[in-house]
Amino acid sequence: MKNALLLALAGVATLSLSACDTTSAIAQYSVLPSNTLMLQSVSRAQNDAKVSVGNVTQAPSITQPKCRLAGPLDVTNGKPLAEYFKSALQAELLAAQAYDVAAPTILTLNVDQVEVTTIGASASWKIGLTISSNANSGGYSVRTERPYKTSYSAYAACQNATAAFIPAVQEAIGAAINDARFAGLFQKS
Repeated sequence: MKNALLLALAGVATLSLSACDTTSAIAQYSVLPSNTLMLQSVSRAQNDAKVSVGNVTQAPSITQPKCRLAGPLDVTNGKPLAEYFKSALQAELLAAQAYDVAAPTILTLNVDQVEVTTIGASASWKIGLTISSNANSGGYSVRTERPYKTSYSAYAACQNATAAFIPAVQEAIGAAINDARFAGLFQKS
């Protein structure tokens, strides 16, 4: 009887330790100074051209990121992923004074990949973007992988993954705007 009680208590403890929990982002997206400088440089090279941001979509295969058995990661503060990326791109452009809602060049973005790994030395965010415009509908794609420190503890690993999301998005946007093909997305004046 005593063994059955101990076994039942161990089962309850195991279930309570493996229960799902949502890890939410605390910080809001913030612009990266190097992205601001690059956007200012490209805008100046295009006769101070400005752009707007049109549709931002995501691949149907993208699901809400999950962390081990701890549950989903709410890295976008409740926003749909595509909306989060649109706001992030707009914030970067606004900081560089390269955004105008009435600009002739309209950027479009597709979020191709958002994957998180929270285990071991390979802990990272992988983000893939395809950026195009009404001036260059073919556009181009970029892929980034942003490593971060993880933990053996699921709680700490999920917190670290959530904290690493904003820098991963900044890096992905940076890869898109630092690409030599970015200037080709602007309308020729």
